Amino acid sequence: MTTQKLAQIALRPKILHTLTGLTVCQFIVLLASLRPIWEKAEFRRKNWRGRQRKMGGGRTPNLDLAGDLFMTLLFYRTYTHHPFIGLVVGLDESNVGRRIRRLEPQLQQVFRIPERKIDLTEDELWELIVDATEQETHKRKGTGFSGKKKRQTIKTQIHVNKDGVIKAVSSSIAGNRHDKHLYDVSQTYCRGPDGNPVRVQTKSDLGYVGTECLTPIKKPKSRPLMMHERYYNQQHATGRITVEHQICHLKKFRCLSDRYRGRVSRYNVMFKNIAGLRNLIHTAVA
Repeated sequence: MTTQKLAQIALRPKILHTLTGLTVCQFIVLLASLRPIWEKAEFRRKNWRGRQRKMGGGRTPNLDLAGDLFMTLLFYRTYTHHPFIGLVVGLDESNVGRRIRRLEPQLQQVFRIPERKIDLTEDELWELIVDATEQETHKRKGTGFSGKKKRQTIKTQIHVNKDGVIKAVSSSIAGNRHDKHLYDVSQTYCRGPDGNPVRVQTKSDLGYVGTECLTPIKKPKSRPLMMHERYYNQQHATGRITVEHQICHLKKFRCLSDRYRGRVSRYNVMFKNIAGLRNLIHTAVA
């Protein structure tokens, strides 16, 4: 896809938003943040030891950085097959997957969403919300059969602040592991503005019973919940609904809602990139 074709799409903002999930301004901001990282990566790639041809020689690529970014966002948003994307942007299907895989680590450097160290400002020290989400996938190493979903899944955990910003994304594990196990394995901790570890009230659902998180009151077998217990659960659900909303927004990207058919080793990078895109959209709207 040439710059001229992308400019034609940019003249129709609704089309760009439908295909990528970003507005024209958000796309330009992301492109400007990505360009210096992409230029350094391209310089390293084209100057490998033993190269005989001068840099810049060879066939001119059909896509520039803007085209690669559009193609990657189109894949995340629609999760359509590579032959169709190649038909849209004018590439062979093998080059589509190759260029998307090349751009994903660079997008990850732009968003920089951590796995364990959650840096918080003074306004965010009061509360965090944690939850895990599962996605259906094919049976392969790194996945597991989920008794809850009754299918083969892969599971990932996110931490969200009270404003809905995704602060951390854990590594992805097999779907047959419990949420508590994922919480214990991820070993996330919070750091205040001074960089020292701090204790933050973290809200969660009943899947995190047995951890340090604040969970709802579970109904005993011998009696129904009392009035003050039901009130506590209602207030807890009101504060925790933010993470459910963010998971819902993440799954608007079909890469995280349809059956995942890619490599399990690439899944976590893709999840973090989509979480970064969601933060970009959320902060721009807010």
